[in-house]
Amino acid sequence: MTFNKKILAGLVAFAAASSAQAVTVAANDGWTLGVSGSINQFAVFTSDDTPTGNDSAEIRDGLLPAFLNFDMKAPTMNGLDIAAHISFSPGTNTNSYNFGEQREVYFTVDGSFGQILAGKALGLYGSHNILTEQTLFGVGYNIPNTLGDALPTTLGGIGLGYDYAAWRSQIKWTSNDMNGFKVAFAVVDSAGAAISLSGKPTGPVTTGGELGDDLRYEADLSYAGAFDGGSFTAWVSGAIQDHDAAVGPEDAQYWTVGGTLTVAGFEFMAQYSDAEDSIDGAFAGDGSAEWSQYVVQAGYRFNGTTLVSVNYSELEDDSSTANKVARYGNANDDAVERYTVGVYHDVNSNLKLVAEYTKVEDDVDTRLDQESVAIGGFVFF
Repeated sequence: MTFNKKILAGLVAFAAASSAQAVTVAANDGWTLGVSGSINQFAVFTSDDTPTGNDSAEIRDGLLPAFLNFDMKAPTMNGLDIAAHISFSPGTNTNSYNFGEQREVYFTVDGSFGQILAGKALGLYGSHNILTEQTLFGVGYNIPNTLGDALPTTLGGIGLGYDYAAWRSQIKWTSNDMNGFKVAFAVVDSAGAAISLSGKPTGPVTTGGELGDDLRYEADLSYAGAFDGGSFTAWVSGAIQDHDAAVGPEDAQYWTVGGTLTVAGFEFMAQYSDAEDSIDGAFAGDGSAEWSQYVVQAGYRFNGTTLVSVNYSELEDDSSTANKVARYGNANDDAVERYTVGVYHDVNSNLKLVAEYTKVEDDVDTRLDQESVAIGGFVFF
């Protein structure tokens, strides 16, 4: 496609002058290209309260890495809208060159039938959970270098409130809006990245992760509505995956339900998740793990720009006594709690400032017991 140079120069100049959150250029044949992204940086101070723990001070990314997004869209033809999205996710951490990430690359086809997405994108199961949790644009809890399990980003509330949706290769169909209702189904590659944190926290950070002879299947039903002075959303999602485990349940099963409510400046969110996954002999017990998690969150947005929000979440390990002893050495280690208080201030559409305090308390203080303070923010472009 041949770009009109005058249009390109004019749009770039306009975007720079108006501080728009994207640069969009148009081609003579109707194609458009949009470039956008974000960069975040935080000072994170973590106090490890376990008997052998070390405190840490870091300058690093929060839950999100940086993003550089490219969005291409074709002109509507024969009732179809075709688009493509590619993003890169570099980090600002000192050792970020060890963690090169390419999280998204997919195309979409929209029409009277809804939307088909094909490629690598955020998983369907668990996506509402992470996208409505306040630490999405913050830090949450952290696994610093001193604990030996450092990750390229912090963890927010992942594994301590909800399962991680993960970035998965998939083919997904989403219905058009049906008076507020939407239905979605996804056929997903079975080899998702399963992250283990050496028993910190209790449940797996990511569900799935075993290449098998069957695919992973995810489904979602959501509803969005509005009323005078407010709005609300609700969802229920699930996933199944055949692990072909030698012991324990062969089919891993996950489901979650939740919702949000915004009224008169107040913002509320609650969600619950339940999961059963096969570990294939990793435990001395029956080879399975079961866990449940929930999050409750409440805040108030002052003048439409400053959100002050409080979050409480809990993870319950519902595995058998034998599995708990095999994994942790303590049958009573079955709950981890997390508290987060945050202030999220939009200076303008391009700059967000964030301050957070998070405390994690484990039943057994030798595993995960920490407090952290984070101050930083985002620039969007």
